[in-house]
Amino acid sequence: MPATPHRPAPTPTRRRARAGPIARPRTYEQPALTDLPLNPRRGTFVLNLILQQHNWRHSSKHKGVSHKTIAERARFCHWLFTFLRQHPKRFKLDPRSFSGRHVEAITAHWQAEAHAGRMSPATIQTYFSFMRTFAGWIGKPRLLKPIASYFDDPALHRRSLAATVDKTWRAQGVDADAVIREVEAHDRHAAASLRLMQAFGLRFKESLMLRPHRDGLTAQQAGRPADGPARYLDTHRGTKGGRDRLLPIDTPQREAAVAQACRVAIGPDDSVSDPRRTLAQAERRLRYVMERHGITRAGLKVVPHGLRHQDAADAYRSMTGQPPPVAGGGVVDAALDAQARQAIAEHLGHGRPAIVNAYLGRPYPGAKASSPAAHPNPNTRNPEPQGDE
Repeated sequence: MPATPHRPAPTPTRRRARAGPIARPRTYEQPALTDLPLNPRRGTFVLNLILQQHNWRHSSKHKGVSHKTIAERARFCHWLFTFLRQHPKRFKLDPRSFSGRHVEAITAHWQAEAHAGRMSPATIQTYFSFMRTFAGWIGKPRLLKPIASYFDDPALHRRSLAATVDKTWRAQGVDADAVIREVEAHDRHAAASLRLMQAFGLRFKESLMLRPHRDGLTAQQAGRPADGPARYLDTHRGTKGGRDRLLPIDTPQREAAVAQACRVAIGPDDSVSDPRRTLAQAERRLRYVMERHGITRAGLKVVPHGLRHQDAADAYRSMTGQPPPVAGGGVVDAALDAQARQAIAEHLGHGRPAIVNAYLGRPYPGAKASSPAAHPNPNTRNPEPQGDE
């Protein structure tokens, strides 16, 4: 019997790669709002597209808004349509179909809440502004009527920006220097921030983001005359509305605050906040330290912003010779009062002098104006406050 020829075992062959382009992960582009038909079932999806397209921008100016405003407007818009879906009338709508009857349902709810004491005029004004902004995003800028037409009592929605209560630490009997020394023993970064708020009237965020080595300028660098203060603080990080301002380092208190900030911020580009933390973490840390040391309305009945009120009050007294109206000061010449308020508004970084009413109170009615030569220059601040301050 002939031998069976040996067959070699088949050698494994590698599978041939499929011809064609290299496979890439799929990407999906967001559809344009104009390409999407109205569909109440896709309300949340459409709302997110609207927010993505518009929420980053200012409602009336060509600029962006802060992360805080973006988050608050997004939260409000989602609440708005959740409320309408759960309303007794069970509104089912695409966000682009938002109309006057929906506005009336929402403002009627706010009116009931305000009558029950659960909504303040300030909250209603803020939410109404957000709703007007949203109406502009969907191409209906004239949808909302004046706010007064939705409420039966003007007191429910009319807020007064003028202070009626003195919010300074001094008015509450709190020794700012003693409290800050106590904070410094626990957290030197928080103490340095408070010192800057006290000396310059900085905002919470401005004090954290300040880079004292980089932001301390000579008069020549600041473009200021040589016969004025020798140094200035360039405040431009964390400001409201992106308004830069140069603050003179013209008192021993301010010099000491800047020196303390420089000791805390070791590197030339370091800020006052702890370099190991992000800005959000530094803000949370500072709030925690404030709570721990009782710097709250429930504790010492003061908050860090009260130091800003105190700086404005000290500046007003230095310029006019009187405490501000909210602190029981006497009648001040109308022209001098107006000049002082303008200077304080610029110092605090506000665009409108009327905002200063929130710190000082309204001017006394009936004050008469005298000639400009009858009073000192309000831009000149005395190094030391007078009286018991």
